[in-house]
Amino acid sequence: MPQHLWIKMANLVFELEKKLSAGQPSTGIVRNIDRMKTVLEEAGLLLLNPLGEPYNEARTDLEASITGSASGKLHVLDVIKPIVYTQQEGGRCLVQKGVVIVGNK
Repeated sequence: MPQHLWIKMANLVFELEKKLSAGQPSTGIVRNIDRMKTVLEEAGLLLLNPLGEPYNEARTDLEASITGSASGKLHVLDVIKPIVYTQQEGGRCLVQKGVVIVGNK
């Protein structure tokens, strides 16, 4: 499967996980999402959710929209798309920047 299709699948799995985290998903659904994430890892993709992490303009792995007054220390308040890397023998390679909303906690 071409890499861009794997990245689309990774985004869909991330969205499902995000939507389910708001409620009380059954253990069967959680188990299926975990299996999907395992398949993505087997395909060489690593998904990172930067929710709650500190943000500064020097971060090259995020595309951020700033909300509020944005003074002082900024943090990732919401994640629209996760950070996606390919895992290779020599390390990781960024294939998708995370799309986030940042602001003051």
